[in-house]
Amino acid sequence: MKTNVFLSLCVVPLLTSCSAKLTSSIQKTYAPLAYEEEVRVFEINEETPLNAEKLGTVKIGDSGFSTNCNYTVVLDKAKAESRRVGGNALKITQHQLPDLWSSCHRITADVLKIDGTEKYLSVAGTAVDSTLTGAEQAIAPVYKPNKQGTLEIFIDDTLRSSIPRFRIAIDGGWQYRTAKLADGLNSELKKHYKKMKAGFHYDLQAAYFFTESMGVEAIFSQQFFGNNLGNGTLTDAFPLVSGTWDEKMVLNYIGANYILRHFDAKRKNCWLFSVGFGYLGYNDKLLLDNVEYLKMTAGTFGTNMAIGYDIGLSENLAIGFKLALRGGTFRKFKQTQNGITTNETLPDETFEGLGTLKLSVGLRFNK
Repeated sequence: MKTNVFLSLCVVPLLTSCSAKLTSSIQKTYAPLAYEEEVRVFEINEETPLNAEKLGTVKIGDSGFSTNCNYTVVLDKAKAESRRVGGNALKITQHQLPDLWSSCHRITADVLKIDGTEKYLSVAGTAVDSTLTGAEQAIAPVYKPNKQGTLEIFIDDTLRSSIPRFRIAIDGGWQYRTAKLADGLNSELKKHYKKMKAGFHYDLQAAYFFTESMGVEAIFSQQFFGNNLGNGTLTDAFPLVSGTWDEKMVLNYIGANYILRHFDAKRKNCWLFSVGFGYLGYNDKLLLDNVEYLKMTAGTFGTNMAIGYDIGLSENLAIGFKLALRGGTFRKFKQTQNGITTNETLPDETFEGLGTLKLSVGLRFNK
């Protein structure tokens, strides 16, 4: 029995903390309304009747652990408080959209009592409760007749049926390796490896958003580095090897990101922030007269962080800019020379750094 009581005391607060937080300031009350009685919602852009009597104010916010707090849920919570004090209408005065700091819709509304409210309960008054999802729940809707004479939901005079759930991005651009050069290199090798720090890359990304602001993303990326050393002789080989030397390195990354999205007021452009991890592969080839002389390969745990900004060009197409930081190191690698592969390890406390700073631009396809 004590165990059941203890579990109840622990679990109930945990469950209730997942709902949106309600605070209210009520100056006047009437007899409570039945739960099935309708409460009319007047959005920010709608005028209230002259005979509307204000009973108080209700505010629905984020409790800090809220998860079930889309616009419909938040309105239902405000309606329940309105019915409790005898109000039959709500006038939305503030509406904060989900953003980087909260996944909830947050509203402030006046609780009203209106005589003869039936004439205000139109299709427009009830659609908010049950049919709005996505973008229609995100901001105050405006109802206008279409060519068929029925009401449709318009946002900034543009009909939008839902928020974009899918996002495909193709990026390309410049990059720079952040690891410092090893000590003890001669001037020629320092010059060579400095040139190997910069390169170009491309990224392919596919994202799905569970809500307007949160989603997951799969990413595949290839990074290319290279430099021509010119003619030279490898003095530590026997017999001596001479010719034209090139080094070409490729980093392959495949991983998953947690991604946050924040639209601007017009819902045309958006900021994106992502963080994730995956597999980072290393492939480095030394070529002699365009023929492979030596190859080193390795695989390691990679991290990825990025911030980007998408500028909408049309309903489904955008151009995007991105700054990303890729991370990873390794000590163990495979070396192949003359058809023979061996396992090698760098000296103690020595790592090959694969970190890169990436700047890119590309196209985004949203659906």
